[in-house]
Amino acid sequence: MALPVMAYKAWQNRPKISMGSRITSSLLALGAATGVFLGTRALVKNFKQGIREQQALSEGNPAAFATQLKMAFENDNYFGWGTDEEMVFTVLESIPNGFMNKVQRAYRDLYGRNLSADLQDELSSEEFVTALQIINSKT
Repeated sequence: MALPVMAYKAWQNRPKISMGSRITSSLLALGAATGVFLGTRALVKNFKQGIREQQALSEGNPAAFATQLKMAFENDNYFGWGTDEEMVFTVLESIPNGFMNKVQRAYRDLYGRNLSADLQDELSSEEFVTALQIINSKT
């Protein structure tokens, strides 16, 4: 019984570590600033996505092309999986010259992913090379 009592007394007499009020205030301010930054960033991202979604409804808009590409990636065929490669190439070819950068930016704003990375994931190597050739001719 003496050992637990001695341990308790040693614990009570341990040196106290206290952070100064400046350090505590600095940590709280840093946490608040981080929260404000992340919150503002999320609001801006949601705002941009909302605008892009509205723009996707008008034909010929870069957001409309980005939406068509995403729909081709998520094509549900008879087996419930797969990409409609023909649709991907049709959409890529229908994008006017000089619009490709805008389409890539709209795709990133809408889906938070890079269009080229999604093309590489969804297409075979030969199809991806063909898609890149089409994209490079449009920029």
